[in-house]
Amino acid sequence: MKKITKTILYAITAFIFINLASCKKLSSFDYPPATGSAFDIISADNNFSNFKYAVDKTGLGDLLKGKDEYTIFVPTNAAFINAGYPLATLQTMLSADVAIIVKNHIVAGKIDIKTLGNKQVETTLGGLVITVQNIGNLSYVNGGDILNVNQTISNGFLNTTNTVLVSKPTLTDAVNGNSQLTFLAAAIARASTGSTNFTNLLSGNTPYTLFAPSNNAFIDGGYASIAAINLVAPDVLGNILKYHLIAGTKFTTAFDSVPVIAYNGNPVYFDNTPRVVTLATTIATNVSLWYANGINFGNNTPSNLVAANGVMHVIPRLLPTPVVTNTFDRIKADANLTMFLALIQKAGTADPVWNFAALLSDPAKSYTVFAVNNTGLTAAGYANVAAINAENPAVLAAILKLHMINKRLNNINIADNATSIPVTTPNVVTTNGLLNIIGTVLKP
Repeated sequence: MKKITKTILYAITAFIFINLASCKKLSSFDYPPATGSAFDIISADNNFSNFKYAVDKTGLGDLLKGKDEYTIFVPTNAAFINAGYPLATLQTMLSADVAIIVKNHIVAGKIDIKTLGNKQVETTLGGLVITVQNIGNLSYVNGGDILNVNQTISNGFLNTTNTVLVSKPTLTDAVNGNSQLTFLAAAIARASTGSTNFTNLLSGNTPYTLFAPSNNAFIDGGYASIAAINLVAPDVLGNILKYHLIAGTKFTTAFDSVPVIAYNGNPVYFDNTPRVVTLATTIATNVSLWYANGINFGNNTPSNLVAANGVMHVIPRLLPTPVVTNTFDRIKADANLTMFLALIQKAGTADPVWNFAALLSDPAKSYTVFAVNNTGLTAAGYANVAAINAENPAVLAAILKLHMINKRLNNINIADNATSIPVTTPNVVTTNGLLNIIGTVLKP
């Protein structure tokens, strides 16, 4: 049984309906014009200790201290962990292999990223081809945020990123080398004995984007163990995998509000929240977030993991299969939501700006809606549809806003103090949002 937390729901709602304060540059990256070298900067900032270790281990410190100019993309420690390279792993690797990782983050010459246009391909000293993008006022490398663009150093430019620039030979290698994806590896092997050989597919030359469910995603989806996965019919697993696979190499920056067709022919719906730096922003929260069918992926998670034949984004839940109708029509079609339908229609008369029926029908908008069933509205004091229609529409509008969140957000789990709020039907992905049916009215 899923739960909802009022306090979190209220906090998110406040974020949607209240304008944010003006932004300020993140103080931890608000460096003065630097007279030091790249080596000096990474030595002085504990956020770069993994990269500093890698530089020291490979003897590349002199290159970063020298007079030759470079453009350097320095991953944070969290980026190394997300990519599967915590310090303990770096310590066990051969120096030659670590040297390639370091060189993959260095481009010869002093390159002003802001002058590169919307998209520019560069080749690193390690031979890795990387993609640098400017989207609006934000910059990215291989889909990862660049947190401080063009920090001046004595020997070029330094750019902090939350993505490690490495590449695996194939997507199969990317899955098999990740301890958080052992359930997925088992599912791929099992499904490959059916009508589609996913092992060959993910090892071939055709590029794909793989949304890789973590071990916890499979457990949450009802597959308690690898043994349980191996008991499932191969094509059942194959149908799940096909919905987690998209043609082409797509970094997070490729996804916006336009749905993308998965390998099985069904659409995957995307939302994104570009990073916004405020006084409260920290290095851990200074990230752009993306959502696939409401499930978070992006630059605070293992995403943009490159292989020679595509890219992989790890997700914490299996992607729910969408329905083929919008949120408002899905509510209209549910006999248990006739009173909530009346609430939507009546609340929309309070203020022409808030035509809720139109908002929940609009293909250009996206909301997560917590729709209260008839039983829940009756318990809240509304005996029937007539009672809803007799209520002050402004009161209903205030209540309804607490049941709507901008963008699709999958599985908001918590409790209202000590009281659980049951979600009878969770995470229904519609063409323009995500619907949860609950049995309690959330009130101001």
